[in-house]
Amino acid sequence: MLSYLRQVDVCKSVIKMINQALSQTDDAGVRLKATNIPTTESILRAVSLLPNIDTEEKLKDFIIEHISNSLFLTPIQREHLNLNN
Repeated sequence: MLSYLRQVDVCKSVIKMINQALSQTDDAGVRLKATNIPTTESILRAVSLLPNIDTEEKLKDFIIEHISNSLFLTPIQREHLNLNN
C-alpha cells in the first residue's frame, strides 16, 4: 500500500494534469468543468474504500477514472484530452 503522503502527491499531480488538459481545450463547456474537479480529500476518501489499489499506476488510473466520472466526461472528451489509459 502506498503511504498517505505519496497518495496525496500522486493525486495532486493527476489533478494538475487534468486541470491543464481541460484548460487547453477549445470547448468552453469542457474548460468550465475544471471548476468541478473533486478535491484531493474527497478523491482519497474514495481511494481508501478500495484496498486493491496498491500501486502508483493503479492509483493514477483510479483517480483519472474518478475525476472523469465526476465531471461526466464522455469517452470522446476523454480521448480528446488524452485521459484514456
